[in-house]
Amino acid sequence: MKKMPILLLVIASMFFTTQASAKSCYSDFSCSYGQSCVKDLFKSKGVCMTNVNEYGTKTFAGPKSSSIGIRSYGDSQCNFNTDCPIGFDCDRRSKVCVKD
Repeated sequence: MKKMPILLLVIASMFFTTQASAKSCYSDFSCSYGQSCVKDLFKSKGVCMTNVNEYGTKTFAGPKSSSIGIRSYGDSQCNFNTDCPIGFDCDRRSKVCVKD
């Protein structure tokens, strides 16, 4: 399996219940350096989340121009928890690996 950036969710219980508490975004350019704009599939608005590697260590990648626009199904990082590293879960709505 190829290595891919993993996203860390600082307060997991607040992420999808109230996105107003997290910084909303339309692309990585709206987020702080080292964060990515994570959107649910087929949505143009998301929340900023910290990038980490498979061990939970922060990574500092710059913004990606591919984050602009609507997120398609081909951008899925995972479909099941088994697609994620140990200690991470696959969020069913956003299809990204998150750590509580």
